Amino acid sequence: MQQAVVVVGAGVIGLSVACKLQETGKYSVAIVAENVPCANTPQSRLSTKWASPWAGAHWRAWASNQDTDLQEMEMRTYREMLRRADDAPESGISVAQGVELYEESPAEPLWYASMVENAREIPLADLPEGIEYGLEYTTLLINVPKYLLYLKSLFVSKGGRIYEQSIEHILDAVRYAPAAGPASALPIVVNCTGLGSRALGGVNDKKLYPIRGQTLLVNAAEAKRTVTRIGSQKFSYVIPRGDGTVVIGGSVDKHKWSCEPSNALSRQIISRALELEPALLPVQSSETLGSRLEMLAEQIVSVGVGLRPMREGGVRLEIEKMRKEGAGLVSVIHCYGHGGFGFQSSLAFADKALELANAL
Repeated sequence: MQQAVVVVGAGVIGLSVACKLQETGKYSVAIVAENVPCANTPQSRLSTKWASPWAGAHWRAWASNQDTDLQEMEMRTYREMLRRADDAPESGISVAQGVELYEESPAEPLWYASMVENAREIPLADLPEGIEYGLEYTTLLINVPKYLLYLKSLFVSKGGRIYEQSIEHILDAVRYAPAAGPASALPIVVNCTGLGSRALGGVNDKKLYPIRGQTLLVNAAEAKRTVTRIGSQKFSYVIPRGDGTVVIGGSVDKHKWSCEPSNALSRQIISRALELEPALLPVQSSETLGSRLEMLAEQIVSVGVGLRPMREGGVRLEIEKMRKEGAGLVSVIHCYGHGGFGFQSSLAFADKALELANAL
């Protein structure tokens, strides 16, 4: 007999958790979410209330050398995504060369350099000006709109149901529970609302805060690798989507809630991205830098601003027993606060949420 589960939230974490639960056959799962991935939705109509559609995205380690728990989540997701890139090309995950350029040499070896495939330190003579250390390796590109739709389709194909509806309190999710198990049994609720958990009734987690990020989507079919520059002076990245478009960014603005794009920042992003990856434009020696910047600006498809759901103390992943009036205790699994590392750790966190559900 199946156990009913309601997942709240349909970003990359909520969808990943729902898929993992549903595919076991042990659970009958429904998703309730204010925002749900839809095909052909222009970026201008996407809500800034959820982070996932505004992501790049690619696999690049976020965990520090000391954060072994997050290291495990990122590496488990890396390996599973490598398999999906081969087994499910429709997922929007593809394999590519990743390049990381550091303005200052890391104080100690990068923890993942010995774990990712085909890792190679870039010789100093081959590094751009202002860069002290470089690493290249096999990584993963994630076409975000395609991947979110893939997860949604995978979930529905396995019998999952989705309700596009906002809720005021986490226990309001109970009313969307699938009919499963004894009529008296309460569903498990999985909270994957990201930054929404800050204001969601019954949760109200003030440890959550936004990290604002601005990106541009440009047409640049010749750019094939993902390149990131890390340092105090410049933070920039180039992430191809595999369909001829490329996400370039970015910014890291902590505790900033505004989702209004900055034209000045867009100009900086264009300049930094072109310096980082000249392949964004065809090489023509007769062109000036100014003209090349104008050419890339003409290739802008859209400007995006998203809010990464960061949390003081890290991801909240735990079971909470909450009393629903007139019904009894509801088991709520919290899985939120993934900041800027949601996609690259999503599958492993979904496995952990499944383990918590199995333990109930």
